[in-house]
Amino acid sequence: MLAYLKMCCASVADQNVNHEHVVVDGASRDGTAEWLSTTHGVAWTSEKDSGMYNALNKGILKAKGKIIGHLNADEQYLPGVLEFVVKFFDEHPHVDFIAADFIVIDPNGEFMAYRKSFQPRWPYFFSNYLYTTTATIFYRREIFEKCTFNETYKSIADVIFLYDVLKKNFKGAHVKKYFSVFTYSGDNLSLNPISQIEKERFNKTLPLWFRVFKPFFFLMFFLERVLTGTYSEESTISYSIFTKEDLKKRKKKIKVNPGFRLKFYRTGD
Repeated sequence: MLAYLKMCCASVADQNVNHEHVVVDGASRDGTAEWLSTTHGVAWTSEKDSGMYNALNKGILKAKGKIIGHLNADEQYLPGVLEFVVKFFDEHPHVDFIAADFIVIDPNGEFMAYRKSFQPRWPYFFSNYLYTTTATIFYRREIFEKCTFNETYKSIADVIFLYDVLKKNFKGAHVKKYFSVFTYSGDNLSLNPISQIEKERFNKTLPLWFRVFKPFFFLMFFLERVLTGTYSEESTISYSIFTKEDLKKRKKKIKVNPGFRLKFYRTGD
């Protein structure tokens, strides 16, 4: 993932706001530690871990900021996002976390689909999927004093984390703005069969009333998606990202008639 990590770090480094960037690597053998050791402005560690959520918990413990967000290596922040987030939290002191929209790109940085979210509601997480994607979420630090990622899960702990956050009465809000890009490679963890296995495992722990009303929440989810405009977009989307060919300057991409439908494929197909 080193090539992706370089683009991810570049997308954080050029944000026009004072920030701290912590990178937690799981003892990669692709030259990641060597590259990080020569990279300025990044606090990093490279050691074996028990999975993605173990790495996330370690990184958050190291972080000192009042606002915390996290990216996977194959994700990037769009220009000006951190500055926007700081201003939003300053202007909305009663909001504890925010979620926004994102763009799905292929490994070459080309547009594949847009993904819009809406107000975070925990019943929707388990009647459908995590529509408030982690690459667009920013939290006040106080949340992590009461919530951590459940490391016994390998794929869906981010969903369970947000469930826990909302159940503890932290207030979330949706922002109608594209915050990030997510690279769809066909090998993403969310496509792994373990995701469905873990969903079934956690669903068994949910209240009986929720399981009874799950079809109702499923319908309400899609109704709210339609009413909030998640299936519609302007005739053109433009976004600026870093590419493997140029880590010093963002490249502007333009997509005419963008769509929300994503064609699923796997590497080699």
